This record gives sequence, C-alpha cells and structure tokens, in this order.
Amino acid sequence: MSTLNDGAWQRRWQPLLQQWVLISARSAARPWSGAVSKATTTPAPEHDPYCYLCPRVTRANGVQNPNYSGAFAFDNDFPSLSMQAPDTHNTDPLLGVAPAKGYCRVLCWSERHDATLASLDPAELKGVVQLWRDEYARLAAQPGIGNVLIFENKGTEIGVSNLHPHGQIYATDFVTDTATRMRSAQANWALENAGSSLLQSLLSHKHTQAACIIEKDEYFSVMVPFAARFAYESWIVPNRHVSSLSEMHKAELDSLAILYQRQVRRYDLLFNRVAPNVSLLHNVPTDNHQDNVHWCFHLAFHPPLRDPEKLKYLAGFESAANNIVNPVRPEDAAARMREIDVSTWC
Repeated sequence: MSTLNDGAWQRRWQPLLQQWVLISARSAARPWSGAVSKATTTPAPEHDPYCYLCPRVTRANGVQNPNYSGAFAFDNDFPSLSMQAPDTHNTDPLLGVAPAKGYCRVLCWSERHDATLASLDPAELKGVVQLWRDEYARLAAQPGIGNVLIFENKGTEIGVSNLHPHGQIYATDFVTDTATRMRSAQANWALENAGSSLLQSLLSHKHTQAACIIEKDEYFSVMVPFAARFAYESWIVPNRHVSSLSEMHKAELDSLAILYQRQVRRYDLLFNRVAPNVSLLHNVPTDNHQDNVHWCFHLAFHPPLRDPEKLKYLAGFESAANNIVNPVRPEDAAARMREIDVSTWC
C-alpha cells in the first residue's frame, strides 16, 4: 500500500487545479537517447542595437525606446488581445465566438541586455517588483478587465522571441480557464472548511512543513507543492492570506523580491547554467466575483528542465489525458533545492 513517502506509481491530488498528477520517480532513470538542451556559452552584450527591447533602439513599429534605466514597461507592438477587438459574438454551442479584448504589456527588467532577474542588485529588483504592483493595480482598475496575469518566459527552451530580460502582462476582459479553476477550488475549500484558505491550509500542513519547504522568512515561504507537475516546480506563498500584490505592504514586497531572486539563483545553481523558466504571478481576478474573497496570491515557477540537459515534454499520454507525469518526487526536489547554497551564485 502506498504512503506519502513513496516515489513510484503514485497519483497525487493537486487541489488548486483540481486534477491528479502522476509521481513516477523511477521513470527518471530510463535510458535517454533523445534531444538534449545545451546551455548557451556565448556571452550577451550589455547593449544590443538590434534588440527591440534595448534603450534607444527603434522597434519594428517605428517607435524608438527611450534611454531608460531600470524597469520599463510599454504596450506590446504585436498584442494577442486588443480593446479594439470587434464586438462579434456567436452563441452557437458548437461554433461559439467572442471578442478577445484586453491589454498586452511588455515589462523590461533592466536596460542591460545581458542581465537576468538573478543578476540585478537589490534596488533594481525591488524596482521590478514595484513595477509588477503598479502595472497590476493600473490594469485591474481598467473598465471591463477581469484578469491580470503577469509572467516571464525565460530562455530559448521556452520559445521566447527576444532574449532581453523581460516579462509580459495579459490583462483580459475574461477570467482565464486556470484562474476560474483556481477560484472555484479555493471557494469550495473555504465553504467546506469553515472559511479557511486553501493555500494557507496547504502551506501549514505538517507534511508540507516537514518535507516540502525550501526556505521561508517572516512574510513568505518557498515550497515545492505536494503534487508538483514539473520536476522542480516551486511556489512562493504568503504566510498570511493576501489576494494580490496590491494588498502587500512594503516589507512584504521587499521580501517577495528577495525570495524571488534567491529562487531563480537556486535554479541557476541547480542546473549549472542560466536556467530557463516560466514564472507566473497568480493575483486575484479583477471581475468583482463574490468568490474572489477566498483567493490567495502565489507565485509559481515552472522550470522546463528535469536535469541540466533534459527538457520535460508533454507528449502522448499527458497531452491526451491532462494528467502530468512528474519524474521527480516533490519531497526529493525540495530537499535538493534546500541544500543549495545560494550565496555561491555569481
């Protein structure tokens, strides 16, 4: 009979997404003759005159970037959403159509083309987190916006079109599928558990505290979720129930900046390279839904690597079943990341 400590052939329930994840630690040892991901060794220049995100460069639409320094944001020149989308609707249950309205923003972390969030100094990093907060608050206040997702796609393995250090925001006039699922899960948990917070309950669980915490401070905890879908997935979860960046005070924002940077440096050290990653800031939806009160903020890291050279692919079974197979036991991932001395990063 399986226990929490088993690492082979086990299904684990991911309560926030309401789905099962397969933990199959033995599958990581299978022979591998497939594609490998090599780290880039060519150093990037401090300024690239051909990069559309660098200061003073004229972008593809003819607009010249200002001579900015630090964090800088502008409207995406090739947005996936637009508030000018035609108001076309089709309620046909088989051929439904609705406009894709919203805002797409580009967030440059630094004027330096060769920087990453891991390399910024503390003041610069706090400026990035303040930009997150300001952009979230401004877009959340726009009429008709239902969801504001801040994210970073980092590395060629993720498919980024520009290697300048940057992230994006999609502010949509609808609540995304994932946010809808997360909101429902948190509201149902509160209803069935005397109003308690799902994420706070998961964080405070004795198994999480004993085996899944990477590090924590007064305001936040860095953890590997019990049902992690990626080999080295981790979350930054507030130690109090707080729904968004807008509700955080300065000390919390500073703490988030520090722990964020420590975790991305930890990934660089874990994989011995500038590690590719997808980072997601899950702030509360902005549509005034009654269940938003149960939403707790968290920041999720979804690194695509399972080791320094192997990517995690979602192939046949996972694409068809939507039950992800994780080849690393989450407790082992947490233990390995706990052991990394972040002070050695350089």
